[in-house]
Amino acid sequence: MSTSAKIGLNDDLTRSGALAGANTLRLVTLGFLFVALLFGFFAVDHSPGASTHFRYDAEFIDSENRTADRVEAVNLITAPVRIVLGVIGFAFFLIPTRQRLGWGGPIAFVLLMYLGFAGLSLLWSINPSVTLHKFVVLVCFGVAAAGLARQFSMGELVFLFIAVCLSYIGIGVLVEILLGNFTPHKSDYRFVGTCHPNTLAVYGTFCCMAASVYFGRLRAFDPWLIAIFAVGIITLLATKSRTTLAAFIFALVAIRFLTFRPDKRVFLTALAALGAIVVAVFLALSRSNVSRGLAGSMAMGRTEDVSSLTGRLPLWEELLRSINDHPLLGHGYLAFWEKEKIDYLSALLQWEIPHGHNMYIDVALDVGVIGLALFLSIFVVSLYVTFRRVIVNYDRDVSLVFGLLIFALVHGFAESLFKMPTFLSFMLLTLLMRTALTDAAAKRPDLLDQQKNSLRFDGGAG
Repeated sequence: MSTSAKIGLNDDLTRSGALAGANTLRLVTLGFLFVALLFGFFAVDHSPGASTHFRYDAEFIDSENRTADRVEAVNLITAPVRIVLGVIGFAFFLIPTRQRLGWGGPIAFVLLMYLGFAGLSLLWSINPSVTLHKFVVLVCFGVAAAGLARQFSMGELVFLFIAVCLSYIGIGVLVEILLGNFTPHKSDYRFVGTCHPNTLAVYGTFCCMAASVYFGRLRAFDPWLIAIFAVGIITLLATKSRTTLAAFIFALVAIRFLTFRPDKRVFLTALAALGAIVVAVFLALSRSNVSRGLAGSMAMGRTEDVSSLTGRLPLWEELLRSINDHPLLGHGYLAFWEKEKIDYLSALLQWEIPHGHNMYIDVALDVGVIGLALFLSIFVVSLYVTFRRVIVNYDRDVSLVFGLLIFALVHGFAESLFKMPTFLSFMLLTLLMRTALTDAAAKRPDLLDQQKNSLRFDGGAG
C-alpha cells in the first residue's frame, strides 16, 4: 500500500482507504447501519410494484389519483421507521468518539437557521397538522445525520451510502426480472426498479461521482471503483433521466475543475469557452434535421412534450400563482401539497403530480421568499466552505460534497427530490453535517504537510 494510503486509516478518505484498518466492532456497526438504512428507506421511498405502475399504469385516471390518496393515508410503517432513524442518530450523537470534534462554523449555522424557520412556519401554516408531522420527520432526519456524522469519517459514510445505492439498484433489477418488466432491449424501456426512475438515476449518479473522486487514492480498490462507476453510469442511462444526466455533467466538471492545478483551471476554462462557441456556431450553420437529431439524442429518446419540459411549464405557471398568495412566509412547511390541491392540479394538467418538479418553487411554496433565501444560503455557504477546504486544506474528500451541491442545484431546476425527506436528501444532509464538523486533528501541521505531499492536484491519481 502506498504512503498516501497509509496516512489516515483513522479518519477521512482524504487520508485513508475508508474501511481499511477498522476494527471488527466498527465493521459490525457499519453493517448494522447498512441494514437499517437499506430497509428503513426502502419502506419510505420504494415499492415493489413501482415498475408496473410507472410503465403500464401511469395513465392519469381522475377518479383514481394514487398520489392524492397517499397524502391522506395513514402509513403504519414509514412513521416508526423515521422515528427509529432519529433514535439511532441520537444514540450515536451521545456515544463518545475518539476524534476531537466540535460543532460550529457557518454550515451548521445556516442549517439551524433554515430548520428553525421551517419550524416557525407552523404558526402560519394552512395545514398545521401536516407541517407539524413533516417537521418532526425533518428533525429526526437532522438528528440521525448529526449522529452518523459525529461517529464516522467522510470515507466511511460515502462507502456506506454507495453500498445502499448499489443495493437499491440490484434489488430493482431483481424485482423487474421477477415481474417480467426487465426489457432493456425495447426502445421505450426505462429502468424503474422499485422507485421513480428519476430517483433511481440519482442513486447511479452518486456512485459515479464517488467512484471518480476516490479513483487512484487507494489503488487496491481501483477495480472496484471502476465497477461501481460502470454500474452507476449504466443505471443513469437506463433510466433516461435527462435532468439527472445534465446535473451529473455539471457536477463532474465542477469536481474535476476543483482538483486541477490553478494553471490547468485557466486552460480548461478557456477550452470550455471555445468548445461552447464551436457548438453554437455548428448548430447555427447546421441543417434542421441535424439539429433535430442532436435534440433527440440530448432528450435520450424521450421526445414527448419536450417543449413544455414534460408538462412542467404549465405546472410551474399554476404554482407561481399560488406563491403570490403567500409570497414572504409561504403556506407552511410541506403544507401546500394537500389532497385537494393535488386532485385539482392533476385534473387540470392530466397527470399525477406528487410535487412541484422544481426545488426552488417547492421551497417558496413551503416557506416563502424568506425561507427560500435561507435554503439557498445553505448551498452558498457550503459551496464556499468546501471550496476552501479543497483549495487551502487539501481536503479532497469534500470535493465530492462540493460536486453534490452543484448537482443538487442544477437538478433542482426540474426536480424537487433534494428538498423532500428522502434517502437522497438524507445523504446530502449527513455529508454536510460531516463537513460542518471541526476536526482538531486535521489541522495539525505535520498531517497537513503529509496531505500536501501525498495528494497532487493534477486531476489524476493522488
